Amino acid sequence: MLIRPLNAHDADSFWHLRLEALTREPGAFGASAESHRETTPQDAAARLEARPGESFTLGAFLGDELVGTAGLLRSGGLKERHKAGVWGVYVRAEASGRGAGRALMTDLLERATGLAGLEQVTLTVAVTQQAARALYRSLGFEVWGLEPRALKVSGVYVDEEHMVRFLR
Repeated sequence: MLIRPLNAHDADSFWHLRLEALTREPGAFGASAESHRETTPQDAAARLEARPGESFTLGAFLGDELVGTAGLLRSGGLKERHKAGVWGVYVRAEASGRGAGRALMTDLLERATGLAGLEQVTLTVAVTQQAARALYRSLGFEVWGLEPRALKVSGVYVDEEHMVRFLR
């Protein structure tokens, strides 16, 4: 399995995998498939190329096929430059159980550690996502809060845990 940063050439595959993620796991993401459909692969290309050296999106590949993603978005404000948030973690079902999630997050944390001045990485995870929660804990993330009813998906509330990992 190859883990590497995505770029504009990966935009079409990334756009489609993101749509799959939002469709199959609506309770795991704040974004919706409906809002994603209003964007284009060109929008995805621009996002993948934005803020090089500050923020990035990683892809997991089996052969030439993109099967997973994980992104890091560094806070832009002067007082929050020491923080970055994880977003868009998803592994396609056929790659699940092969270590793609762990490989993506391990690479993401290694790259995050190399960013000057970055001290902490945060994320939110739905309490229903047991495997993801266990993975994040095993990588050193700690729960700092629980947000009840964080999302409302088709009339059903989803609670989210807020987690942090301090790098320095």
